[in-house]
Amino acid sequence: MLNQTLSRLRCPRCKRSLNLELKNPSQIRGSDSIFDIRYGTLICAPCRARFPILEGVAVLVKDVRFYLLSHVKGISKLVPDSEIPKEYRSEYLQAQEEIQEEHIEEDLEAERVNALYLMNHYLRVQKSSDDLHPSWWKPSKEEGSPLMDSLVREYWDQGPFSQIERWVSQLKGASRKGVDLVELGCGVGGLYRQLQSSLSSYLGVDSSFASIALCRHLALGGPYRGTLRIPEDLLQGPVSREVKIPVHQCKGGDVDFIVGDLENLPLQSGQWDVSVALNTIDMLNDPIKLPQLQSELLKKGGIAIQSCPYIWHESIARKLRKKLPSEISTSARAVEWLYQKAGFQLKEKLDHLPWLFFKHARQLEIYSVHLFLAQKAMTRKLSN
Repeated sequence: MLNQTLSRLRCPRCKRSLNLELKNPSQIRGSDSIFDIRYGTLICAPCRARFPILEGVAVLVKDVRFYLLSHVKGISKLVPDSEIPKEYRSEYLQAQEEIQEEHIEEDLEAERVNALYLMNHYLRVQKSSDDLHPSWWKPSKEEGSPLMDSLVREYWDQGPFSQIERWVSQLKGASRKGVDLVELGCGVGGLYRQLQSSLSSYLGVDSSFASIALCRHLALGGPYRGTLRIPEDLLQGPVSREVKIPVHQCKGGDVDFIVGDLENLPLQSGQWDVSVALNTIDMLNDPIKLPQLQSELLKKGGIAIQSCPYIWHESIARKLRKKLPSEISTSARAVEWLYQKAGFQLKEKLDHLPWLFFKHARQLEIYSVHLFLAQKAMTRKLSN
């Protein structure tokens, strides 16, 4: 974690502002004013909660013990056992012995899951002729599918990232300064790479330890064990093709990535011009919380960007339906209503934006994404 990130954080347990203290930092790299802490502890002065920094990743979650045990697969690949806090180490080592190796795609710490998002975030078709990853979607040992080739070439580079890049570039031009942006559910961090020329600062938050470690490696040059690989032919394993992605060395102290839980965000309010949440709202137990969270994070007049294909779990959809006016019957209109109810005004939207998800050389998933940009009110509404 960068030392300059500390000023933007708050305790996810008691949620008081400006109350996290850094204790016992070690393996520091950087200058005297801006440095990256590989190991250490963040302590909340009022409630005395402790949050570890492990291999540069600040773990800012309400229940640290539960997080370490449930994310042991990703953590154990990157963090020596000796660096796990002593009070959790015995249970953590026991959990290591119970790790399941199969590539369950709901497991956010699995290597294959991170590889799928790595492709979506960093690989492009228009740039595929270079030496780093030429025609990455084609099998190397047999003829590929003409249909998959056609779909990837036509739609891969035209997904949500490209549209968001256009919007954020326009916002930068209108303000004549860089944009301060926070991303909720940042995954492996590829949106930052696409937007960086328009940004003054960026902070990404995600629940996956492996994803945040990969973000920090690619954006900050942080340490990362192993190679970057993507699926090709699953006969050769869940991730079988190595790819080279350039590592950036951001030195300004204005970019960082942390582990956090959206329902207990460790972030101070009112700090950002733009808040982005992609493919996130249908994963929350209470979807109405997302527009509320984005509103809290934003300055007055700030911009929320939201996208999703709305793959609701029925239990969540059932609860959401009970809160909606009777005239609303589609997911897109329901989410727009939630944002308007939270005080946002919709400015721009696309109802159906293609988002491709490459699973391997014989499987391509196509989603229709609802994407919109909404503005927070400049002044607070007066109650009657």
